[in-house]
Amino acid sequence: MRVNKWGVGVMLAAAVLLTGCSAGATDKPAESKPSGGASQEAEAPTSDCPELKEGDTVDGSALSTCIAEAMSDTAGYAAKTTVMGIESTAKFNPAEKAIESISPVGSLIALGDDVWVKSATSDWQAADPSSSDPVIAALSATAADVTSLDPAAAAAGISGDFTVTGTGERLGEKVYLLSGTVEQQGTPVDVVFEVTEDYVSLASTSSASVEGQSVEVAMEITEWDVKQDIVAPL
Repeated sequence: MRVNKWGVGVMLAAAVLLTGCSAGATDKPAESKPSGGASQEAEAPTSDCPELKEGDTVDGSALSTCIAEAMSDTAGYAAKTTVMGIESTAKFNPAEKAIESISPVGSLIALGDDVWVKSATSDWQAADPSSSDPVIAALSATAADVTSLDPAAAAAGISGDFTVTGTGERLGEKVYLLSGTVEQQGTPVDVVFEVTEDYVSLASTSSASVEGQSVEVAMEITEWDVKQDIVAPL
């Protein structure tokens, strides 16, 4: 897929918009921790999180708190995201503030306060928001809040009502499909979260119209509660 300068900007803006720009869920302390991989049972959050049942409605602020609490204490996890047909992979180690996001269009690695980026045609380099390369500039600007790349951050600060519309399975666990509409930067975004009974969000789909372009972002966690191998590229 060929992506021009305008397309790169829209794609990156849409990815950040649709995956959430609020403070990352990992910023909140947790009193419980999912024990091991997603195939293993995890303890439910200790706050007053409602039991999930098909047909029930859950308040978005309560959903946000419950997901953030459930996902805040983990060794690490990996995820796959698709934006406008372009697939990226990501790894996260919250305790180390380490994030790696790799895609055919542009990639980013952050280790604490150190951030490196690269486009499809460049080598790894230190983040530079003023770069003449639109991909480097866009990725560097995004790096100002790298938590926006974290799938767990998609649930932070959501509001409105979410309805349990069905069930499915992810990583060997039963998940509940919670559907609703949130507003991000003035744009209505239709969201479906796939959440375990203990509120770990293992997947989400978000769709919206950005600058006249219909955009869908699909995210799924491929490995949960496993420390990821993230190293500096330079």
